Amino acid sequence: MSKMGTLKANNASKIKAMLMAIYTASYLCRYSYATVLPEMVKSTGKTKTELSVAVTCLFVCYGIGQLISGFLGDRVPPKRLIIAGMASSICLNCIVPFVHTTWIINVIWCLNGLSQAFIWPPVVALLAALLTSEEYSKGVVWVSYGGYLGTILLYLLSPLFIRLWSWQGTFIFSGVCGLIIILFFAFSFPDVPPVKPMKKSPPPAVSGEHDVPAESSPSCDTAVSTKPASSPEPQKNVRFIALISPSLIIIMLCIIAQGFIKDGITTWMPTYISELFNIDSAASILTGVLLPVFAMICLKLANVLNRKAITNPITCAAALFGAGAVCALALFIIKSGAAPLTVLFSVLLTGSMHGVNLMLICMLPLYFKETGNVSTASGLLNFTTYVGSSASAYVLAAMSENMSWNTIFLIIAAIAFIAGIVCILVRNYKAGIRGRNK
Repeated sequence: MSKMGTLKANNASKIKAMLMAIYTASYLCRYSYATVLPEMVKSTGKTKTELSVAVTCLFVCYGIGQLISGFLGDRVPPKRLIIAGMASSICLNCIVPFVHTTWIINVIWCLNGLSQAFIWPPVVALLAALLTSEEYSKGVVWVSYGGYLGTILLYLLSPLFIRLWSWQGTFIFSGVCGLIIILFFAFSFPDVPPVKPMKKSPPPAVSGEHDVPAESSPSCDTAVSTKPASSPEPQKNVRFIALISPSLIIIMLCIIAQGFIKDGITTWMPTYISELFNIDSAASILTGVLLPVFAMICLKLANVLNRKAITNPITCAAALFGAGAVCALALFIIKSGAAPLTVLFSVLLTGSMHGVNLMLICMLPLYFKETGNVSTASGLLNFTTYVGSSASAYVLAAMSENMSWNTIFLIIAAIAFIAGIVCILVRNYKAGIRGRNK
């Protein structure tokens, strides 16, 4: 037994809980600005256009940063990347309340987007290194829950901070919560060495009760599973570029479609419902809470479907795309029907895309474990979904100005249906390793 003792199976829950807490803190520090944006417009006298630039800056830098973070996550201890990213994001959140110049805020939030990018790929790398495949599939769901929990906390507590102090309180709250969580993480979580050290020599052992010694395998499956000792070692010398194939490119196009539908509907559903049924905009904060709650439920259902019925994540994504197509067709058929039905199918459409996101963004990187490219694959795939997400805001806005929402839902149904068929065609993709496709 090493100093860390090798991770026991019952420690898998602690690993998932700690990484979930990290992801909760990351969402608190990522969406703090967007949550209080309406109040900032009201309090500062600046226009929506001026202040919303910062949000766009964050997502652009976040998407680009995924590529850098993914690459480094396989070559630098992932725990250290997470600490660096969170520490930077915490500092930037605490600076914003004291800055009154718009262009400086934009620069700060660009840096925050880049800082936030250094969290998800390293988190995926840690899950893949420390957990078995079965525990990994559960772990990515729990970590994703952390993001939704952070969103819910912001929507529930921001109005309280605004009432008691001002919008600045939300940034301070996010920073303080992030600081507490990252300190606990820094001193309690194992320091796993990278699968592809930048230096050829073995990394030195780091002293400490919770550190994983350098001579031990970065993949701690032997500690949390009954995997035979004779299992082959990962082929860590395989370059990720050598694993890019036409099938992977096609999957990435499906991910773009998923991002387009998921974030497009999330962004414009409140506007659509408000225009159609003249619902008071004051209910938007409730919508902001309900959407992540339903997303968590759909994520759980998608995970159960993948574990119990359709064990190939690409095939499972195809089924979820099909469910999304059905929901979009339902929205096309009911047109200006009852508001509850419209809300129901809109939420189910968004939820099915969250399920696709789980399959193609969270589960697929595990295909690259034997080649030592989990973090790189995670960064690339997550970058791809933000291509679709970024396009959705502008494309759907333009479409809504030139055609009816009824026609838009028909187009979305066609996109989801085609993406589902494409996923079926490439369902046997294995990234050069022995897959578990069925």
